[in-house]
Amino acid sequence: MDCGASIVKYILFIFNMLALVCGILLIVFGSLVLSNLGDIRDFADTFETSSIPISIIVIGCIIFIISFVGCCGAIREDTCLTMTYSIFMLILFVLQMIMVVYIWIERESFLNAMNKIVDKAWEQRHDKGHYMDVFQSGFNCCGRVGVQDYTKEIVPNSCCGASATSCSYELARNKPGCSQQFRTFISTNIAIAQYAGLVVAGVELIAFIFACCIANQARNERRRAAYYT
Repeated sequence: MDCGASIVKYILFIFNMLALVCGILLIVFGSLVLSNLGDIRDFADTFETSSIPISIIVIGCIIFIISFVGCCGAIREDTCLTMTYSIFMLILFVLQMIMVVYIWIERESFLNAMNKIVDKAWEQRHDKGHYMDVFQSGFNCCGRVGVQDYTKEIVPNSCCGASATSCSYELARNKPGCSQQFRTFISTNIAIAQYAGLVVAGVELIAFIFACCIANQARNERRRAAYYT
């Protein structure tokens, strides 16, 4: 393999390492969103709400595995591995762009679904108070709109933190409402997911092109070797 092809090989290896990192970031982000949803699996909107973070986790795992295969194929200069890898990278590029566009289009509906979940948790606070406790302790908030929601009720300990043994209106009066806090959290991290998705898609497209170049170079070298022998 000539000098130019060797450079492409190592660039492909570096791009795959970047893809590995981006895949890990997507997995972490998706897991973070799911973990902060808490134990609310019996809500009707949970499947729709969880679809985006679950998709992010799945795509992140696929990127991680295929990028690892790409690293091996580039180092070994294996035509079969690199061509298989390039096909998968092209497919992933298309899926990644679809995901980014989907998140962009469904952003508002997704945020509205978040508000509905908090509303339902608030409505069921007397029967299933642990739902609101999950939000209040996990997002450092109190009540649906604010602590004033508990004016005629006892302020739960979760309004003062997961480890609090007692709480009062005075202690929690500066806490934001859970609807606002949850929406802000999701809105901020959706933007991160979108930009991360674009970065990963760019890396995948370049990796696809470079993998095709390496596979073609390795194939030509084998043909020349067979011809001279």
